[in-house]
Amino acid sequence: MSEQILAIPTKKILEKISSNNENFFNIKFCDFVEILESGNFYERDAIENDYNYKQIIPYVVFKNYEDKILVLKRTQNQGEKRLHNKLSIGIGGHINKGDKGITMEQTFFNGMDREINEELWINNSYKYIYKGIINDNHEDVSKVHIGVLFIGFIDSAKIKEENNFESTWMKKEEIVNLKDVNFEGWTKIALTNL
Repeated sequence: MSEQILAIPTKKILEKISSNNENFFNIKFCDFVEILESGNFYERDAIENDYNYKQIIPYVVFKNYEDKILVLKRTQNQGEKRLHNKLSIGIGGHINKGDKGITMEQTFFNGMDREINEELWINNSYKYIYKGIINDNHEDVSKVHIGVLFIGFIDSAKIKEENNFESTWMKKEEIVNLKDVNFEGWTKIALTNL
Protein backbone atom coordinates (compact mmCIF):
# COMPACT_ATOMS: atom_id res chain seq x y z
CA MET A 1 0.00 0.00 0.00
CA SER A 2 1.37 3.40 -0.98
CA GLU A 3 1.29 6.60 1.02
CA GLN A 4 -2.17 8.14 1.60
CA ILE A 5 -2.16 11.82 0.55
CA LEU A 6 -4.66 14.67 0.54
CA ALA A 7 -6.02 15.52 -2.90
CA ILE A 8 -8.99 17.39 -4.28
CA PRO A 9 -10.94 16.65 -7.45
CA THR A 10 -9.71 19.09 -10.09
CA LYS A 11 -13.28 20.08 -10.98
CA LYS A 12 -13.87 21.25 -7.38
CA ILE A 13 -10.83 23.53 -7.60
CA LEU A 14 -11.93 24.93 -10.95
CA GLU A 15 -15.27 25.89 -9.40
CA LYS A 16 -13.37 28.41 -7.22
CA ILE A 17 -10.66 29.54 -9.62
CA SER A 18 -10.87 30.36 -13.30
CA SER A 19 -9.46 27.84 -15.76
CA ASN A 20 -7.80 30.37 -18.05
CA ASN A 21 -4.04 30.58 -18.55
CA GLU A 22 -3.36 32.17 -15.17
CA ASN A 23 -1.18 30.16 -12.82
CA PHE A 24 -1.55 32.16 -9.59
CA PHE A 25 -4.80 32.98 -7.82
CA ASN A 26 -4.99 35.48 -5.01
CA ILE A 27 -8.11 33.94 -3.50
CA LYS A 28 -9.12 34.56 0.09
CA PHE A 29 -7.94 32.05 2.64
CA CYS A 30 -11.56 31.23 3.58
CA ASP A 31 -12.16 30.24 -0.07
CA PHE A 32 -9.11 27.99 0.03
CA VAL A 33 -10.45 26.35 3.20
CA GLU A 34 -13.75 25.76 1.40
CA ILE A 35 -11.81 24.01 -1.40
CA LEU A 36 -9.98 21.93 1.23
CA GLU A 37 -13.29 20.66 2.61
CA SER A 38 -13.86 18.72 -0.63
CA GLY A 39 -10.55 16.92 -0.20
CA ASN A 40 -9.96 13.32 0.73
CA PHE A 41 -7.05 10.91 1.19
CA TYR A 42 -6.06 8.74 -1.76
CA GLU A 43 -3.35 6.22 -2.50
CA ARG A 44 -0.52 8.29 -3.95
CA ASP A 45 0.36 5.65 -6.55
CA ALA A 46 -3.23 5.63 -7.81
CA ILE A 47 -3.45 9.39 -8.47
CA GLU A 48 0.19 10.37 -9.12
CA ASN A 49 -0.51 10.89 -12.84
CA ASP A 50 -4.29 11.34 -12.72
CA TYR A 51 -5.30 14.84 -13.92
CA ASN A 52 -8.72 14.43 -12.30
CA TYR A 53 -7.09 15.16 -8.91
CA LYS A 54 -4.79 17.85 -7.56
CA GLN A 55 -2.52 16.89 -4.68
CA ILE A 56 -2.33 19.67 -2.08
CA ILE A 57 1.16 21.00 -1.34
CA PRO A 58 1.94 23.79 1.14
CA TYR A 59 4.70 25.88 -0.49
CA VAL A 60 6.45 28.10 2.06
CA VAL A 61 9.01 30.71 1.01
CA PHE A 62 11.27 31.63 3.92
CA LYS A 63 12.63 35.15 4.41
CA ASN A 64 15.12 36.13 7.09
CA TYR A 65 15.69 39.39 8.97
CA GLU A 66 17.97 40.61 6.12
CA ASP A 67 15.06 40.18 3.68
CA LYS A 68 16.90 37.29 2.03
CA ILE A 69 15.09 34.24 0.67
CA LEU A 70 16.15 30.64 1.29
CA VAL A 71 17.12 29.15 -2.09
CA LEU A 72 17.42 25.38 -2.56
CA LYS A 73 18.81 23.21 -5.33
CA ARG A 74 17.38 19.71 -5.43
CA THR A 75 20.09 17.08 -5.82
CA GLN A 76 19.87 13.67 -7.54
CA ASN A 77 19.25 12.12 -4.10
CA GLN A 78 15.94 13.94 -3.66
CA GLY A 79 12.82 11.82 -4.24
CA GLU A 80 10.90 13.72 -6.95
CA LYS A 81 12.95 12.96 -10.09
CA ARG A 82 11.01 15.50 -12.16
CA LEU A 83 12.53 18.28 -10.00
CA HIS A 84 16.17 17.15 -9.81
CA ASN A 85 18.80 19.92 -10.25
CA LYS A 86 16.17 22.67 -10.25
CA LEU A 87 16.33 25.74 -8.02
CA SER A 88 13.45 26.21 -5.62
CA ILE A 89 12.47 28.83 -3.06
CA GLY A 90 9.65 26.78 -1.52
CA ILE A 91 9.58 24.22 1.27
CA GLY A 92 6.66 21.84 1.34
CA GLY A 93 5.28 18.44 0.55
CA HIS A 94 2.22 16.23 0.60
CA ILE A 95 -0.36 16.25 3.38
CA ASN A 96 -0.51 12.68 4.70
CA LYS A 97 -3.29 10.79 6.40
CA GLY A 98 -1.23 10.86 9.61
CA ASP A 99 -1.64 14.66 9.63
CA LYS A 100 -5.41 14.34 10.04
CA GLY A 101 -6.94 16.81 12.47
CA ILE A 102 -10.49 17.67 13.45
CA THR A 103 -10.98 19.84 10.36
CA MET A 104 -9.36 19.85 6.91
CA GLU A 105 -7.84 23.24 7.76
CA GLN A 106 -6.18 21.78 10.85
CA THR A 107 -5.08 18.77 8.80
CA PHE A 108 -3.46 21.10 6.24
CA PHE A 109 -1.53 23.03 8.89
CA ASN A 110 -0.48 19.83 10.68
CA GLY A 111 0.98 18.63 7.38
CA MET A 112 2.60 21.98 6.64
CA ASP A 113 4.28 22.02 10.06
CA ARG A 114 5.45 18.42 9.68
CA GLU A 115 6.94 19.09 6.23
CA ILE A 116 8.77 22.20 7.41
CA ASN A 117 10.13 20.40 10.48
CA GLU A 118 11.28 17.45 8.36
CA GLU A 119 13.31 19.71 6.09
CA LEU A 120 14.55 22.64 8.21
CA TRP A 121 16.08 23.58 11.54
CA ILE A 122 14.42 26.96 12.16
CA ASN A 123 15.65 29.67 14.50
CA ASN A 124 12.89 32.02 15.71
CA SER A 125 9.89 31.68 13.44
CA TYR A 126 7.79 34.86 13.59
CA LYS A 127 4.79 34.36 11.37
CA TYR A 128 3.41 32.80 8.20
CA ILE A 129 1.45 34.87 5.71
CA TYR A 130 -0.86 33.22 3.18
CA LYS A 131 -0.42 34.61 -0.36
CA GLY A 132 -2.60 32.49 -2.66
CA ILE A 133 -2.86 29.39 -4.85
CA ILE A 134 -0.40 28.18 -7.49
CA ASN A 135 -2.16 26.16 -10.19
CA ASP A 136 0.37 25.65 -12.98
CA ASN A 137 -0.42 23.18 -15.77
CA HIS A 138 2.77 23.72 -17.81
CA GLU A 139 4.89 20.91 -16.32
CA ASP A 140 4.00 17.25 -15.76
CA VAL A 141 4.65 17.41 -12.03
CA SER A 142 2.54 20.54 -11.50
CA LYS A 143 -0.44 19.23 -13.50
CA VAL A 144 -1.28 16.92 -10.60
CA HIS A 145 -0.39 19.30 -7.74
CA ILE A 146 -1.65 22.60 -6.41
CA GLY A 147 0.58 24.84 -4.31
CA VAL A 148 -0.59 26.90 -1.37
CA LEU A 149 1.86 29.80 -1.16
CA PHE A 150 2.95 31.22 2.20
CA ILE A 151 5.81 33.47 3.26
CA GLY A 152 7.50 32.38 6.48
CA PHE A 153 9.43 35.04 8.39
CA ILE A 154 12.33 33.64 10.44
CA ASP A 155 15.73 34.64 11.83
CA SER A 156 17.55 31.76 10.13
CA ALA A 157 17.18 28.17 9.00
CA LYS A 158 19.40 25.27 8.09
CA ILE A 159 18.57 22.32 5.83
CA LYS A 160 18.25 18.98 7.63
CA GLU A 161 18.45 16.87 4.46
CA GLU A 162 21.84 18.17 3.29
CA ASN A 163 22.29 15.21 0.93
CA ASN A 164 19.00 16.10 -0.85
CA PHE A 165 19.42 19.89 -1.12
CA GLU A 166 22.07 22.55 -1.51
CA SER A 167 21.06 25.87 0.06
CA THR A 168 21.92 29.56 0.18
CA TRP A 169 20.26 32.86 1.12
CA MET A 170 19.73 35.52 -1.57
CA LYS A 171 17.83 38.77 -2.10
CA LYS A 172 14.84 38.53 -4.45
CA GLU A 173 16.61 40.74 -7.03
CA GLU A 174 19.64 38.42 -7.00
CA ILE A 175 17.46 35.37 -7.63
CA VAL A 176 15.53 37.03 -10.45
CA ASN A 177 18.80 38.09 -12.14
CA LEU A 178 20.40 34.62 -12.10
CA LYS A 179 21.37 33.53 -15.63
CA ASP A 180 21.30 30.02 -17.10
CA VAL A 181 19.44 28.61 -14.11
CA ASN A 182 16.85 25.87 -14.22
CA PHE A 183 14.08 27.18 -11.93
CA GLU A 184 11.28 24.99 -10.66
CA GLY A 185 8.02 26.24 -12.22
CA TRP A 186 6.42 27.17 -8.89
CA THR A 187 9.52 29.20 -7.98
CA LYS A 188 9.02 31.43 -11.01
CA ILE A 189 5.38 31.93 -10.08
CA ALA A 190 6.15 32.57 -6.39
CA LEU A 191 8.86 35.13 -7.21
CA THR A 192 6.40 37.07 -9.34
CA ASN A 193 3.78 37.06 -6.58
CA LEU A 194 5.82 37.80 -3.45
